[in-house]
Order: sequence, then C-alpha cells, then structure tokens
Amino acid sequence: MFGLPSNIDRSVQRFNSTQVVVGLKSLQAVSAEELRFDKEKWTEQLGPLLQLWQNVFRVEVFKSVRVGREELRAPDPVDQFVYMEMVSVKQILAFVNESITSLIKVLQGSEMLTPKIQTEATALLKNSVPEAWEKLWEGPENPQSWIRVLCKKGVQLV
Repeated sequence: MFGLPSNIDRSVQRFNSTQVVVGLKSLQAVSAEELRFDKEKWTEQLGPLLQLWQNVFRVEVFKSVRVGREELRAPDPVDQFVYMEMVSVKQILAFVNESITSLIKVLQGSEMLTPKIQTEATALLKNSVPEAWEKLWEGPENPQSWIRVLCKKGVQLV
C-alpha cells in the first residue's frame, strides 16, 4: 500500500528486538549491589563527573548574573529574553551546584545521605541525568554532556 517491501514486518521486529536488547544491557550495567551506598565505589564511579563539574562550573560567571527589575523593563524584547534566559540558567546552575555539593559532602563524610541525594546519585551511577535536573532543563541524555552544555550556555549568555 505504501510501497514498502513485503518483509517490512520482519524488519520492524528486528528493530524492536534490538531496542529491547540495548535496554536490557543498560539495566544489566548497574546492578542493585552497585547502587547501594558504598563510599569507595561511589567516589570511584562518580569521581570523573564530580571533577568535571568542578572544572566547568565557574562561580565568578555564576555570580556575575545579577537579578534586577531594570533589565526586565528594557524596551528591547531581545534584551528581555536574553536576561530572562540568564536568570533561568542561573537558577538551574544553583540547583545542580547544590546537588553536586551535597553529594561531594556525603562522599567526604561531612553530610548524611538523604533520599534525594541517593536518588540523584543512583541516576548518575546509571549514566543518566537525574529527573530533578531534567525537569529544570531538557538537554542531552548523558550527564557529562548535560553538564558541559548547561555550563557552556551559562557562559555564552553572560
């Protein structure tokens, strides 16, 4: 009817089965044993991500965005849009910084593990962006890429 070959159903089944296999492999990558809190394992597995955050997150850029009413009343709508985008990125960066700082404190032993921190760390251990972060900004699926793109966006807006 649509000019498709007669064996298209087999191709669709093959594609679907490949997707299922990829999904199962990703589930198998991190077992329940690895997700339990083990300070040494978490430090080892999350270390590169936490180091990346410390390298790309620039506090001076973050602090340079000032929230004021004057910019919102600017006559140019483009200026208003850019300013509102800067404020939004600043709020997201603050939220992510708070999450990562809490996680670092837990790994250093100076803060207690809370369900929120455990949920975010579990997502990061599974190599996915935590849901709380994704609700704020939809970016790449890989946490390292997500952090890089968000920080790059913040730097470019200033």
